Amino acid sequence: MEMAILALQLGVIIFAAKFCGDLAKKCKMPSVLGELLAGILIGPYVLGRIGIPLEGLCNGLFPLDDGQLFSQRYQNLYAFSTVGSIILLFMSGLETDLRMFFRYSVAGTLVGIGGVVFSFAFGDFLGTVLLRSGFMDPRCLFLGILCTATSVGITARILSERRQIDSPEGVTILAAAVIDDVLGIVCLAIVMGIVTISSDGVQWGAIGAIALKSFGIWLGATVLGLLLARHIAKFLRIYDNPTIFATLSLGFSLLVAGLFEEAGLAMIIGAYVMGLSLSKTDVSFAIRPKLEVLYAFLVPVFFVVMGMLVDIRVFLDGEVLCYGLIYSVLAVLAKVIGCALPSLFMNFNGVGALRIGCGMIPRGEVALIIGGIGAVTPMILNGEKTMILDARLFGIAIIMTIATTLLAPPLLTLVLNIRKKGIRKEVKDTTSAHVDFDCPSETILKLVVDKLYSRFESEGFLMSSLDKETGMMHLRYDNLSFTMTAHSKGIHFEIAPEEVVYIRSMLYETVVDLHHTLEKLKSLAKPDEIQRDLFVAEKEATAKSSSDISLIERHLQEKCIIMDLKANTKEGVFAELIDLLRAETGAVKDRDICLKDVLDREQVVTTCLQDGLAMPHAKTDGVTTMVTAVGIRRGGYDFDAMDGKPVQIFFLCLCPKEAYSPYIKFIAAITKVLAKAGKLQEAINAPTPARLMATLADKE
Repeated sequence: MEMAILALQLGVIIFAAKFCGDLAKKCKMPSVLGELLAGILIGPYVLGRIGIPLEGLCNGLFPLDDGQLFSQRYQNLYAFSTVGSIILLFMSGLETDLRMFFRYSVAGTLVGIGGVVFSFAFGDFLGTVLLRSGFMDPRCLFLGILCTATSVGITARILSERRQIDSPEGVTILAAAVIDDVLGIVCLAIVMGIVTISSDGVQWGAIGAIALKSFGIWLGATVLGLLLARHIAKFLRIYDNPTIFATLSLGFSLLVAGLFEEAGLAMIIGAYVMGLSLSKTDVSFAIRPKLEVLYAFLVPVFFVVMGMLVDIRVFLDGEVLCYGLIYSVLAVLAKVIGCALPSLFMNFNGVGALRIGCGMIPRGEVALIIGGIGAVTPMILNGEKTMILDARLFGIAIIMTIATTLLAPPLLTLVLNIRKKGIRKEVKDTTSAHVDFDCPSETILKLVVDKLYSRFESEGFLMSSLDKETGMMHLRYDNLSFTMTAHSKGIHFEIAPEEVVYIRSMLYETVVDLHHTLEKLKSLAKPDEIQRDLFVAEKEATAKSSSDISLIERHLQEKCIIMDLKANTKEGVFAELIDLLRAETGAVKDRDICLKDVLDREQVVTTCLQDGLAMPHAKTDGVTTMVTAVGIRRGGYDFDAMDGKPVQIFFLCLCPKEAYSPYIKFIAAITKVLAKAGKLQEAINAPTPARLMATLADKE
């Protein structure tokens, strides 16, 4: 029964997380906020307590036991969420760019320390006012730690969209975020140790010993991990299987997390250290994609469970709302002031410093993890056992987390819109070199990129996508790493100066290899001969396919048929059909791009086949979904068809470049239907769009 209930709970959590996460994205908010909301809605304080007419669920799927959500009954569910938090911090460590961190370590360290100091002081001060307690009260300390946390995922996305990720402000923010995380984790370890001390007075000697122990364990584990990272990577490479890389690396992460917990530190600290250690190895690129499915399953479970901890009734308390808003304002000011001030001494002007401060505002998932630990970690207060963060304090923390996460994007966008450089004087970057390779067309670019990927893989490189929209890839093998960006005009490499010759040699060998391949390709049959043979083969086929008919009916509409084309040129015909699609479907977002791509495809080999049939088509960024149109002109056009006859009927098909659509299958289905005896002429002579559709549907 217990396992059946757990299965039901996990199923509900997964669907709720997916639905609310996607809804948040549509509202231009981080998915983590949607997952948090999902937990609040299905949790014990809203829908979770509603009885279900099933055995063991009469009190609801997520009932409260003695006023506590995580009683012994729900330890299995909490275990799942804990593993989710470990995976989240392990992946965060893996994604840390140590090269960038060391490159901007001075500025990042000062900015990070400034943000942590101000945030901790502001958060702790609020706790002393709210709780009327001392500065060293574990509850006040936890509010301070919560305020230090920084989640730059949102900031990184905005910087990436604005092409500012590699700007001085962008790299300083990302480097400072690493310092922020490290200092926050060390502070968390210290406070977790302080919780074990009696609350009777401030025992500075014991606190100092705990601080030294916590910092020592963290620093020692981090240094040891970085030193052993290459040896761990070599061990993983023995198996020559990325899936095994990911499985064993996660096993290492769980082992280190468990050891940290046994040492009195939080498990997430050990997970982060393990991820940070492996981030400098090439196997990190193989680990991340293989863990994405597990990440997508368990991490949302963690955030939903955190939402379940929120007692929504506390939001009816005016004091909670008031202090939540005050906490949010202090959290914003702490980062802006604490991070902007040091920036002014690091070659940044007022605008640049303000951008850095705004970029460090969001707390996001990091604050939720720390808050979740506080919500389930007991302490002794006035001789009684209680949680570090009770329902009211946890509610205040949630308000701050949501507010800073929502405020960060518009504030950062606002300061990025200021048309002014953020630094006082330009600093030439001597740590990296740039190599560019121009391509005359997108087709050639794709050939070269695919061949380069193949060559890099054969030399042992592992690759990771940094930004799919811009085509930026990070490649790494042992100590050699660089970025490669494929853009509309060619390929751009950012590499270490000493590796320029290697990259140029790789480009040369790739182009030579492609030349050799193209020479071999010339010995094959010509494309127009293959296309003609295909049409002839279809004429020999007599079997009727219901799936072909269904495909045609699904993607071709009567309103997208022109019975009397007006244009007199091939380009004009294509433009007329595209304009029809734009007017009738709304799927054409850029008419000129569509026309260019169709004409480019026509340059490769004509799509004017034989017996009056033309099948112009293209994959293009100009449409949002696959669309088709038909145009007829009896008497036809002299468009250099394969058989020299006038072209009388055009079937135009456009499909998004990156979409999974039955693009070629649709073209083949049309060809198959029209290849039957008399069908093509019947289609050309159709008096109405409805009759043409009936002909294509093979109806008598």
